[in-house]
This record gives sequence, structure tokens and C-alpha cells, in this order.
Amino acid sequence: MIFLKHSNTFKMLERLIQARANGKISDAAYKSAQKWLTDQELLLFRDQVATLIREEQFDELEDAFYTMIPFGTGGRRGTCGVGPNRINTRTIGESAQGLAAYISQFGVAAKQRGVVIAYDTRNNSKQFAEYSAQVLCGNGITTYLFREFRSTPELSFAVRELGTIAGIVISASHNPPSDNGFKVYWEDGGQVVPPHDRAIIAEVNKVNTLQMKDLQEAERQGLFSYVSNEIDQHYIAQVAALSLIPNRSVRLVYSPLHGTGQTSILPVLRLTGFQDLHLVEAQMAPDGNFPNVHDHFPNPELPAASEMAMELAQQVDADVGFTSDPDADRLGVFCKHVDPEGQAQWMLLNGNQVGVLLTDFIGKKLKDQGQLPEKGVVVKTMVTTDMVSEIARDYGLLTVDDLLVGFKYIAEVIRNLPPDQQFIFGAEESLGYLRGDFVRDKDAATAALLLAEMAAELKSQKRSLYDHLNSLYRKYGYFLEMLKNVYVSGAEGTARVARMMEGLRAQPPLSLAGKRVIEVIDRQAGAAIAPETRKTLRPIGGTKGNVLVFVLSEDRHTRVTIRPSGTEPKIKYYGAIRKDVSLDLSFQEFEQLKAETRDALQSYVESLATEAEKRG
Repeated sequence: MIFLKHSNTFKMLERLIQARANGKISDAAYKSAQKWLTDQELLLFRDQVATLIREEQFDELEDAFYTMIPFGTGGRRGTCGVGPNRINTRTIGESAQGLAAYISQFGVAAKQRGVVIAYDTRNNSKQFAEYSAQVLCGNGITTYLFREFRSTPELSFAVRELGTIAGIVISASHNPPSDNGFKVYWEDGGQVVPPHDRAIIAEVNKVNTLQMKDLQEAERQGLFSYVSNEIDQHYIAQVAALSLIPNRSVRLVYSPLHGTGQTSILPVLRLTGFQDLHLVEAQMAPDGNFPNVHDHFPNPELPAASEMAMELAQQVDADVGFTSDPDADRLGVFCKHVDPEGQAQWMLLNGNQVGVLLTDFIGKKLKDQGQLPEKGVVVKTMVTTDMVSEIARDYGLLTVDDLLVGFKYIAEVIRNLPPDQQFIFGAEESLGYLRGDFVRDKDAATAALLLAEMAAELKSQKRSLYDHLNSLYRKYGYFLEMLKNVYVSGAEGTARVARMMEGLRAQPPLSLAGKRVIEVIDRQAGAAIAPETRKTLRPIGGTKGNVLVFVLSEDRHTRVTIRPSGTEPKIKYYGAIRKDVSLDLSFQEFEQLKAETRDALQSYVESLATEAEKRG
């Protein structure tokens, strides 16, 4: 504690005491805010805390101070601001200090191998990256920092290329401008998984003091350096080498949504010879406010984020368009489709549909070229469409398709593959795809290259990506997936989500929208359970996680999955269903089948959401 000789601080403490007495803030928020007003190490934030108190912003004060922003299994992500439940230099510094303490446990060699840091175009990303570097250097850890913003997949590549023991990305991915984050990668280039994630969390929670060193001094001591441009060149060359066909006769539109994609996707497409490429100039400038994106929300999963790109595509009569999120690991895809009546429209493809298209394209080209390995492996998460597995197996590929949500689990499978197996492709429904193993996270640049080639080949056949998707549905059946997000806020929101999950476990619904629940798969318990008796039917392997799957068909293709988000304050419902498609079904009849299937699946998802709300 500092000696309180400033009358303003006394006044703020008195107001804080009064706010607690009047029930405006909790005891936890009071204690934390008091510390941030008076602690010597937190002097930088005193005026911001005082402003919240002076302006009686007690709701914000409560949310910002009632708890510490969790350092989850991948790192920290949240709203920027003052307080322990916000992203700021203190919480970023604590994250770096905890990581440094964990690395130090592995000895001098680990510290010398060091950590590489990248950051995206978000507000304060560069500042947070430099702050992290100062903390690492203060702990005697060799640190490499990208001079300018770079994509998350390039950071993953850099970890492997430089041989560092860990990597850090400063980004909040596709979140709104108010957010930022701190994500940790381990020596294989994948996000941290057990046991490293839990051990790092434990160290972060112990942090009291930050050990820091000026970067110029660290550079003189050989502890700090900037990443060479050769890393950029090697990464772009490796992605370009994944090309499967030479056809480049396709018209493309691309927007990085003010993010880092201009350093990865754009140079890959140019290097590989795609000359008919049109850029959304209004969204090219790096800007953490995302000024020219609808609602300033740079999430390619949302149709509104691709509005300007679609407008340009119409103007130039493009064949396919891409958008990428700020750290360029997710790729949004849309294509032109002409129906049998000659009506052209732009179709935004979801992550499951793109995963299906890429699985088929990669499988077919490798088979045509005689390069399909005897034991090739396709990997997906449990909420990603089962159609990926069906297609992969049709090409004779092995599948790992029951992973928890998060690309880090795909990276873990790649790392643990036996020598006689070869990774072919990985996909997750939230616009994440990976081909090649030199990156161990989803990579929008790789996906853009392969999709551009696929679109070019289909154009030569007078077909679109959407046409080919429909032909795959006729071959394998109509697979449909649906996502519903329910946002929560504050301590009560978090508690309500916990009650929902506990309630669904204790009293699982016996049916959803009139359809019987055959079994409930509880990934936390590692068991499939009979909903009527709650007895275990069989064990379920794999990493444990807070996920429940309500299975509605014997083939398990029809189901609804519920899980709390690991990166945002929300609970997520994933619906999945499959219907047979007759080969002689007309276009109109097929569209009718799609609509009926969508209605059925939506009823199941809404039914589970209602059941969860009852228990919350």
C-alpha cells in the first residue's frame, strides 16, 4: 500500500465504501477496486478507477473488479479497460509473467530458446506485445518480436521455424473493437494443451509482481531481437507450395476487414499467380476500430461483415470472394450461383460447407495425382459436420472426428500421429481449415489458395462452388448444421450458464420438439448416458470438457450439442441433422427438402435452449 496523502484518493475510497454499504458493488469488487486505487504497482490505473467512482459507474465497476479475467486453456480474451476483469497492461503483464515462470521451470536451455510474439491490427495490440516482451526479457527469456502486425498462423509457423519453446499472439480474433487478448502457443506451434495449459494458469494466478526490462537494454544484452523478414518469405513459400492445380482462370474478390490478411492471404494469392484479384480498398487499411465493417464487427461468419466484398463482387462479376478476420486464421467464403431459372445470387457458405468442399477437393486431387497416402488422416471437431468424415472415408482416408471444440485439439492430433500416418486436412465449423503441418493452427491463407483453385476448376466446367456442394449432397445425403448463441453478462450470467449445464446433467430432457433423446453424451463425465435412467451406456474417450450432446437418431447424425463458449460470455447450441436425397429429386423439390430439414433442426435446437433456460 502507498501512503495515502492525496485527498482525492481518500475521497474515492470513502465513496467506494459507501457504494459497498449501499449494495451498489459487491465485497469482491470493493476489495479489488481498493487495491487498484492504492497499490504502488497499480498507480498507472488510479485515475481511471477514480473516474469510474466519481461518475458513479457502479455497474461497470462491479463487472471490471468483481473477479480476475480468467486465463483459460488458450489464454485471455476480453474487453479492454481498467480492472482485473479487463484486458490492460497489468493483466497482459501478469499473463506474460506467469508464462515466464512456467518456462523457467524447464531450465536455462528453455529460456534461451525463447518466445516469439506476434500481434494483430487491434487497438493497443502493439503496445501489449511490447509490454509482454519487456516482461519476458525481465525474466531472462530470449524474446523475438514481429516489427509489424502478422497473422496468427504465421506466429505458429515462426514458433516452429525459430525453434522457440513458446509463442504469444496478441489478438481477440473476430471479436468487436472493444476487445483484445493474449494467446499462448507451445513449441510444436499449436495452442497450449494439457499439461502445459493448466500449469501456466497456475503460475498466472500466483503473480504479484512483474519483472520487466527495457527492450533497448535487452537488445544490447542479446535477450531481444526483431523477427527477420525471412520468416515472412518462408511462410508464404510454404503455403504456396500447397497448390494442387495450375488453373488460375477465376475472378476473385478479397477483403482483410482491416486486419492482418494483407500480410498472408494477399501475398499467397499473388505469388501463386491469381491476377484477376479485386480488393475492397475501403477495408484494406489496418485499423483496430474496423471503421468500414458493418457494426464494426469483423467476424466473417456474419453475412454483414461481407457486405462490401459482395457489393464489389457484383460490380466486377466475380466468381468467388473471401473475407478474413483480424488475425487471418478464419476465412469467410461466398460465391456466385445461378439457379436453373437463370437467377444469379451470392451465396455465403458456412464453415461446415467450406470444410466439405475442401475435403472433397483435396481428396480428389491427391487421388488423381496418385499422391493419396495409404494412411492419410482427416481431423475435425465434434461439432463440425459429419459429412467431412463421410467424404474422407470415401477416399480411403482415416478420420479423427470426435475432438472437443478448438483447433488446438486438431494440432494435438497432428503432433501425436504415429510415423506411418500422414495428416491431410483439418477443419472446424467456425471457418477454420488447415492443410500441411508446418502451421499448427487454422490458416485462412491456405484455405483461400485451395478454394481459389477449386473455383477456377469448377468455372472451367461452368459450375460454381455451390453447384458442387449440391452435387455432394446428392451423393452423400443432405447434412445441415445450425448454431445458436445466447449471450450472458456479469457474475450472474456466468452462474446461470453453470446452473443450465448442471440442470441438464441432473435432469436431461427425454425428448426435444417431440423427438426422443436416444442418449446423452457427457464429455465431462466421459460417458454416454440413458436419459430416462441416467445410467451409463458406454464410456466415451477423448479429452474431457464441459459439453453435452443430445443424440436424436440411431446413426447419431441428428443431435444437438450444448457448451459454454471458451472465449466469449455466451452459451452455444450446435444442431446437426442428415437426410437422404433421391438422385432424381428436382431442384425445387431439393430446395423444399432443405427448408423442411432446416425447420426440423431449428425446432430441436430451440427446444434444448428452452429446456436449458428452465434449469438456469
